[in-house]
Parts: sequence; structure tokens; C-alpha cells
Amino acid sequence: MKKLTLTFCALFALFAVAAALYADGPEKYSGKEKEVMQPAPPVCDFYRAHEWDLDIWGAYAFAADTGQFPVDRSRNEGGGLNADPFHPDADPFTFDTGTGFFGEPQLFNAAHERVNIGQLSKNELFARDDTFGGGVDVKYFWSKYFGAGIEGLGLAAKRNFAGGGLVTLTGRYPFGRFAPYITGGIGFIDGGATLFEFFQEENTFANGFVDHENERLTTDPVSNNHLRALGQIGAGLEFRVTCHIGLMADFTWNFVFGQEDHANKFFLKTTQGQNTFLFYGEPDGTQVVINQAVELKPGHGSDNQDFGMARFGVTFSY
Repeated sequence: MKKLTLTFCALFALFAVAAALYADGPEKYSGKEKEVMQPAPPVCDFYRAHEWDLDIWGAYAFAADTGQFPVDRSRNEGGGLNADPFHPDADPFTFDTGTGFFGEPQLFNAAHERVNIGQLSKNELFARDDTFGGGVDVKYFWSKYFGAGIEGLGLAAKRNFAGGGLVTLTGRYPFGRFAPYITGGIGFIDGGATLFEFFQEENTFANGFVDHENERLTTDPVSNNHLRALGQIGAGLEFRVTCHIGLMADFTWNFVFGQEDHANKFFLKTTQGQNTFLFYGEPDGTQVVINQAVELKPGHGSDNQDFGMARFGVTFSY
């Protein structure tokens, strides 16, 4: 009997607890989803291994050899240039001993040929002290710190173009958005020019005779169209604006070398005319007039062509 009483008491307690739990009712669905906090996306690596970089840049370049050689532009009492290379500078003429008529005939007094009298610019690449240009390079970084690439550059030499290409190696040390770097390369360059000074005598004519003659000097570039070796070393800094776009600035020193040097050559230029003597309009005799000048023929080589270059540009990284 006691066991039965205890059993009924236990069942009663169980039902009582169940009823109390059921009284709270099942959990109701509110229809609203809980807001889940997403973790912040990870910050990208500004500099990565297996990275391709494309740099597009403008450049200011300056020559290692600056200035010009002196040229005598003074004139003598007769108005002629003291730098006249023709010695003597004798013009053919006609002279009538009967009438006293004297003239320099057009036929025998064509303008002297143009004569190169010497090098003017000390620099033999730009034909001036400094210039502007630009270029592009593509680099592949096999690690975060080291990469190799190819570079093309062009510079505005005087009335000519100097351009070339290099294979480069770059080492960098990234921290945050910044990456200082050093670079070096080897390649080639072609083109450019050197300034030379030229003498020329120009005459005007009237009625078959010389009316006026004028001696003048002109400064003109002579193009250098020989391929030379080019070496480059430099250092710079890159700043990444985003993970894939950056700004770069550096300075490089460029060595032009490796070509066989051919020195300037000088040769004798000869012009010939004829004096004619008349007597009351009738031929009375002739005399040969010979003028000679030493002319420079420019050589070519790799001397006096080294230059520094400051570059500023944009980097696209992938």
C-alpha cells in the first residue's frame, strides 16, 4: 500500500511539473531574423609575391658633361668673320683694265660650301645640358622583395630622339604602403645628337654680278645614329594608394659605353674659281683662284654621353 501511495505521489508531481512547463507555452517565432555581425574583410597586401607591376613615368634628364666649347664670333674691319676657315678667302672677279670696271661675277662666285668648323656642345647625346622624356617598365616580383623586368625609355635630344631599352633587377623593402627600392639594369641606347658650328658665306646677285656677300655661323645638331650599350643604377620610393595603384619616384644614373670610338677627322676642302681680265671688253687674260679650308667630319663613340635621370610616375600592380 505504501508503494502504491508513493507511486501516485510521484506521478502527480511529474504531471504537475509538466503542466507548469506547458503553461509557459512553446517558443513563439517572431518573424524577425537575428542580425549577424560579419567580420571585417582582411586588409589587402600592398606588396605581394608573384606580383606584376606596370610603371608609366615621365623624366627630367641632365647631362654629365655640360656647357659649350668657345667659338670666335668676332668680325674684322671689313665685316668678315675671323672664324672664316678659308685662307685666303679670295673671291673670283672680272676687271677691265681699259675702263676700270671691276666686279665679282655670279658665275665664278657661288656661295662657299657649308663648312663644319668644330664641336660646340660638350654633351654628345642631348646636344644640350638637359632635356625631358619618359618611359615604361614592366616588372615581375617572384618574391615580396625581388623582381626582374624590362624598361623602355625615350629622351628628346636636340632635333633628334634618343631611345633605348634595358633588362632590370629590382630589390625593395616594403613596410605598410611604402617600399623603398634599388634598381639596376643593362641594355642599349640609340640616337641623340651633338651640336657643331658651321661656317657659310651667302651672296646675293644683281645683273649677273655679286651685289652683297655675307659670312655667317650657324649652330646645328649632327645626329648620332649608332647603337651603344647602356648601364643603369638607381634608388627610389613607391607609395601604394590602393592595393593595385601606386605612385613612384626615383633617381637613376645612366652610363653610355661599349662602342668603338671613332675620333673626329679633318680634311682639306678646296673651292676653285677664275679671275678674268679684260681690255675694253675684250679678253686679256685669266687667273685661277683657289680657296682651301679645313673641315671637321664628326666621329662617333660613347664618350661624353652619361646622364642622370629623375623619374616620376604611376604604378599599376596585379
